[in-house]
Amino acid sequence: MKNLVKLLLLMTYTFIVFFISNYYILGGFFVCTVLIMLGTHIQLSTAIKELWIMLPFIAFTAGINMLLGDIHEMVLVALRLLLVCTITYCFKRLVSSMELANAIETLCYPLKFCKMDPKDISLMVCICIAFIPILQRELEQIINGLKAKGMKITLQNTKYILKPFLYGIFKRTDEIADALKAKAYIETS
Repeated sequence: MKNLVKLLLLMTYTFIVFFISNYYILGGFFVCTVLIMLGTHIQLSTAIKELWIMLPFIAFTAGINMLLGDIHEMVLVALRLLLVCTITYCFKRLVSSMELANAIETLCYPLKFCKMDPKDISLMVCICIAFIPILQRELEQIINGLKAKGMKITLQNTKYILKPFLYGIFKRTDEIADALKAKAYIETS
């Protein structure tokens, strides 16, 4: 139940942040986020390292907003994304993937009345969360292997990255499906 409350608070926080246009209120949310990090003993240096990884995404999104809007909107979008990435990092450090799956299962319980099993939904979320680091490592290995062979990573060479990456995704998906079949979790057809 405690993890469900954390999930609902994260969703509410994210929802509210994207509707705020006042810099002072966003600054207050930033102070609250830092206090949450300090209160839960999350190291600021590791959080900054994680945000550094997200910085290209935030900069790209801000740049698109500057092209389509104005500078004020660009700054607001960048600050909002920075806040959401920071609080999501805090949430990730406080809740394991199984606890998140249990919270999602509890949250999706009303779907039972529509003949949907909330356990299936939580299992899918858990698999997706576990899959992300695996795919990230695989992508890094492909890129490093191509660099070791002397290939420069350009837009024209993305096919050499995408083909093995997509092959790896489908291979891992088949492995997961076979494991679920072996455990008699899903029906074989």
